[in-house]
Amino acid sequence: MRIEDELIKFNEAKLPENFVSIAVRIENGEAGHAAILIRHIKINYLYHFPGGTPPEIIQGFNEEGWYIYKIWEIINCEDENEVGAFLQHCRRVCEKSEITYSYITDGSKHNFQGEFESKSGLPELGTCVSFCLNTLTNSLIDAESYFHLDDWDDSELKESVDKWSQDQVKKKYPDLDWTLYNAFKKRITPIEYLCSAFLIDNYPIRKEKIIGVKPDVLEVIKNKFNN
Repeated sequence: MRIEDELIKFNEAKLPENFVSIAVRIENGEAGHAAILIRHIKINYLYHFPGGTPPEIIQGFNEEGWYIYKIWEIINCEDENEVGAFLQHCRRVCEKSEITYSYITDGSKHNFQGEFESKSGLPELGTCVSFCLNTLTNSLIDAESYFHLDDWDDSELKESVDKWSQDQVKKKYPDLDWTLYNAFKKRITPIEYLCSAFLIDNYPIRKEKIIGVKPDVLEVIKNKFNN
């Protein structure tokens, strides 16, 4: 595995005209936000859930190199139609999503019509990471879940954001089953999401596999963003 060669800082290298990638924004040297970066016929598209506003696709996305990404080999880079179909899927999701920011990851997905299908019985709740996972899960073959979710818990929650998000959920879903909510409250971090791009051979991905890749990924990020 050549992490240094495969982990790419935005616009630092000449790349295929079409691809789908796992991407994160680097903020103060750390992975702070998760997204999917798509290039289709040489045009860049950033697909993500900002958190405080609805999910969006930014066409012609271009910034000053603060995103780093790994091409996701499950989507064939040589087939512009395959990449284009995935892009259209993302557009359908953006049109129909009613996601509210919350530390919920429950293995749900967006179906091929772009509709949210809850696995737990909860409404569409999630972070930038879980939003991307819900989209990618429907593109996998023979996999019901992207991550082995029992490996994660709520020990890494940011307390202030957790309180804010729960307040938003209460306003939108006053009759929510909070016992069910707490059963699926967990945090998968953007850096863990990025590391998953190197572990595509065996789903669902175990946290121990992420831990094994993470030091090398962090070292590459450090080198690329300190130069």
